[in-house]
Amino acid sequence: MIRHGFDKCASCHTDPMGGELLTGFGRVISNTTLTTRYDGGTDPQRTAMLFFGVAEPDWLRLGGSVRVMDADYTFKNGKSPSSFDYFPMQMDTYGQATIWKRLRISGSIGLGDATKGRIETRAAQITKASATANGDVTLISRTHWIGYDVSDDVLIRAGRINLPFGLRIPEHVMWVRNATRTDRESDQQDGVAIDYSHGRLRGEIMGIAGNYQISPDKFRERGYSAYAEYMLSPHTAIGVSSLVTHAADDRLLVNGQGYTRGAHGLTARVSPVEPLVFMAEADLLASNQTLLGYVGMLQMDWEFVQGLHAMVTGEVLDAGESAAANVGPTTGHGQPKFDQWVTFAWFFFTHFDFRTDFILTEPKSVAAPVVLSQFHYYF
Repeated sequence: MIRHGFDKCASCHTDPMGGELLTGFGRVISNTTLTTRYDGGTDPQRTAMLFFGVAEPDWLRLGGSVRVMDADYTFKNGKSPSSFDYFPMQMDTYGQATIWKRLRISGSIGLGDATKGRIETRAAQITKASATANGDVTLISRTHWIGYDVSDDVLIRAGRINLPFGLRIPEHVMWVRNATRTDRESDQQDGVAIDYSHGRLRGEIMGIAGNYQISPDKFRERGYSAYAEYMLSPHTAIGVSSLVTHAADDRLLVNGQGYTRGAHGLTARVSPVEPLVFMAEADLLASNQTLLGYVGMLQMDWEFVQGLHAMVTGEVLDAGESAAANVGPTTGHGQPKFDQWVTFAWFFFTHFDFRTDFILTEPKSVAAPVVLSQFHYYF
């Protein structure tokens, strides 16, 4: 949206830092600016409304996101696909009610795959998984919070919230989101956040109380996360991020050691000409169990015609060599690894998009080339 001069996420999303549930204005922009228009018009159409025609009252916002037809091809030794996967990536509904004009109640609920080994969904589950032919299905809630608009510029909220850190992008597997544990898949945390947005400056700081959808308590991280962004011009924004948390044990490492981690970095969103956007993020990674590491990404997005995008992304990751004796550096931990993405995305109808990602990891010994295709309906 920065290519069109829309710099504030809160204009289009009920979450002031962006993502998920759309505001009324967001629905209009999705129809008039984001999506391919075959009629050549610029006026909002009825299809921009909920379920293509249902008017929401001013105090209520409803929506959801369904990612289906996800095709995952893995190529080994440069040959034909050696594996293929097909599953629903996301099935969530969102809602927000505004009471007395300033009090907000917001949340999401959905279904997820909690099969053993799928650590993302398991951190958001609210029921025990039940086995089906396609895996272990569980009820999940990624976000749920209560907020109060102190003024037009300040929102205070408490609950399970997306962490304010870095670029709010949908690619949750990109290393800048994965290595900093700040994606929107299930890295949300419970806590209290204060959001500020006025003029050229927007930002949020959150006190993290831990994820109360995992247990026991020793795995819950506590600390802070913060992000601020300043608009140098209507098409150029720079940001700064910082995060520090501590847990008695880490739910991924499970080594019985206290785990303190931090991430600190910079972001940039620049549109030098309207069809073209560059987005970049660079973060330093630190923990008490590794040496200093880093992660970064640079993405170029070219919109050929309205709604049709080609993107090229490069990313690098060195999460830091283990501080344990006699371990030594490995690829991604003391030695850098690299990813190259080539993506084609088409917002072909209001609230629909289709995208295909070609991903190549270097060195090749780390991971085989992958092709991902997904069909997305957000309502």
